[in-house]
Amino acid sequence: MTMPTEFFGVPIQRSRQPVACRVQQRPLSALRPLFESVLRDPVITAFGWSQAGPAPADAGGARLRVGPPWFRTVADRGEQDLYALSLDLPHPSLGGHRYGPGATPMRWRKLPYQGPDQARFDRARRLSDALESGSFDRALAESFGGPAGGATAVTVWRDRIRVVQCAFA
Repeated sequence: MTMPTEFFGVPIQRSRQPVACRVQQRPLSALRPLFESVLRDPVITAFGWSQAGPAPADAGGARLRVGPPWFRTVADRGEQDLYALSLDLPHPSLGGHRYGPGATPMRWRKLPYQGPDQARFDRARRLSDALESGSFDRALAESFGGPAGGATAVTVWRDRIRVVQCAFA
């Protein structure tokens, strides 16, 4: 497939990401304790994330993108939007951090944790940060796949993992 050289009349400049700019990859074994600490938690019933691969023409230079991981607990309603269950905002049942005005305009400061169990929240946060860090992109792509230019949704329960792949036509 030939990639376009312009978009609405504006020239497109393409380059490959230099190897020095890529995130250092870590082995899957480094993710295991974070994954298992959330998997064994009796209150967290499921968690997951989405991951998207680069477009076929960019596969050599682009990296996997992991969407915000989400965490469902026994207290969460089944019909909630998965983004509402991410840790980007205070989670409905895990709590989290809000941000308030800082010492100068346009600067925000993280406010203290608010919620029922900070240790549980911190375990989920560590896993979320690891998944989104880029450090496990290779391991995630090898484990859960995903078509080039497509997306994969991964859902983890204690007894199974479901992977749904969607290729963009």
